[in-house]
Amino acid sequence: MSELPVDTVKRLYAGLTAFDIDSVLATCDPGVEIVAPKSLPWSSGEYKGLDGAAAYFAGALTHLDQAKFDFEELLPSGDWVTAFGWWSGRFKESGNEFNVRFVHFWHIRDEKVIKAEGISDTVPIAAAGGTYVPAGS
Repeated sequence: MSELPVDTVKRLYAGLTAFDIDSVLATCDPGVEIVAPKSLPWSSGEYKGLDGAAAYFAGALTHLDQAKFDFEELLPSGDWVTAFGWWSGRFKESGNEFNVRFVHFWHIRDEKVIKAEGISDTVPIAAAGGTYVPAGS
């Protein structure tokens, strides 16, 4: 029986929480596209292909020693899944923690992520990571 798109997304988050980059990449299509806020300490904004996905996800996992995603909702709509919830984590270097709201959009085809876009309250993440500079500073 084939996996539902929401199950693919659950597997991806389980891999992230376990810091298992191989299982995260196993959920991604070779042509995956990821769009993430540039204000995240590890993000350059856009990533393409498995090498790009590896760079993005490994960047996050390199900076953090703890990450957890608590879903309020996983809303499937055809091949898309929208995830709403809270993301918490702790930075390795500083020990600083964050807990922020997120909305992630996942486009799934043949049980693989082909496109992802995330929106998070990145100010607390950047502040915890030591990269936040207030406007006008």
